[in-house]
Amino acid sequence: MKATRISIVLLFTLVFGFQQGDAGTVLGTSGQKCYPRTFTNFTSSPCMSVFGNWIENIDRATTNTSGVTVKILGKFNGAQNNSGQFAGKGRVDLNITTNNASAGNATINLINDPDFGIGGETFTFTISVIPPPTVTSVDAPSPSAPFNEITFTLNGTGLQEAKTPASGVIIQNDLTPFITVGGNASISSVNILSSSATSLQAKIIFTALVQDATVELALQSDNVCVPLGVRPKPITNFRPFKTQVRLKSSNIKNFVKAITFPNGNTFDKNSIATINIQLLFPAPADGGSVIQFAGRTINTGKLATSGNRTVFFNLVPANAFAAVPNGTPINATGLTRVDANVGDNVIPITFKVADCLGGQPGSTNSVKIQTWMHNTNTTLPPEFVQQTFLVRCTQ
Repeated sequence: MKATRISIVLLFTLVFGFQQGDAGTVLGTSGQKCYPRTFTNFTSSPCMSVFGNWIENIDRATTNTSGVTVKILGKFNGAQNNSGQFAGKGRVDLNITTNNASAGNATINLINDPDFGIGGETFTFTISVIPPPTVTSVDAPSPSAPFNEITFTLNGTGLQEAKTPASGVIIQNDLTPFITVGGNASISSVNILSSSATSLQAKIIFTALVQDATVELALQSDNVCVPLGVRPKPITNFRPFKTQVRLKSSNIKNFVKAITFPNGNTFDKNSIATINIQLLFPAPADGGSVIQFAGRTINTGKLATSGNRTVFFNLVPANAFAAVPNGTPINATGLTRVDANVGDNVIPITFKVADCLGGQPGSTNSVKIQTWMHNTNTTLPPEFVQQTFLVRCTQ
């Protein structure tokens, strides 16, 4: 017989009338009200507590929602439930799990089976099963020049109430193109500009100029009853929603990646110097803009392919250097043009050190090589790259 059932006939009418007026009504709940479609509570604490007059007399819990399971962990009468908002009222602690549950509101029935003709109440409340977010398409511009920030829009479902700033990381592997202008780059920030159920607009800022990058975004919400915020399995390990976006220039351009010195960066007066101009990717052929880079085939876009293999350079000061037979022609009054061979990403230049700019034998002076690609009217990277080296006086 249930603890609160009173078998004294004289009190039957009073007890029955009181229960009919108050039992069966859920006064309130506490705990987790929203669940992902698959959820398991790995802790010993209940997911939810439900309060009501004489609710501790329930016998079973049921639901008609596919994939939802409810287990009764504990039942407490008013004397035992002596704290909190519903102190003095009955309480039932429940463990709720979902296993590919149907999304939407799930009705939970806490049933008090009749006992000696008394009872038969059903306490009913609902929880929400939240579907995961989806991304069906991405709207992103294709800048014609390298970029360090870009705004894009995700289209899908369940994207509302995204928290800003979000986070992101550039995917770098042999199967995913990642092209900068010669150096490395990472994500500086991911700012959410707007967020609704069907779209999310964000701005990514990179630490350096990029031309092609795939970014894995991690999105979340502080609202546990929306798809971006509902806590996944297990309850103690919150994992944000992740999705990828590819952000790409419409014209992948080659740039000078580095200027190196295969035999050291100090050259004696009257010696023959060699400097290597290293390009970002191998020079494409005229008439075709498809190249191989980082294990992938890349279309460099509408940009003339000769622009992706041509470098203009200048040696400073010009009077310290001279051309040599079978070396690189040196234009003493302007820029010198050199072209990479098709398929090569290094342009070697060879010249004579005609002057050490004065000093005692063994002393050195600093000089420069300056390079341009695509635009010779700038002294800003990535079109402009320069490097210093040394010339040494000899007897």
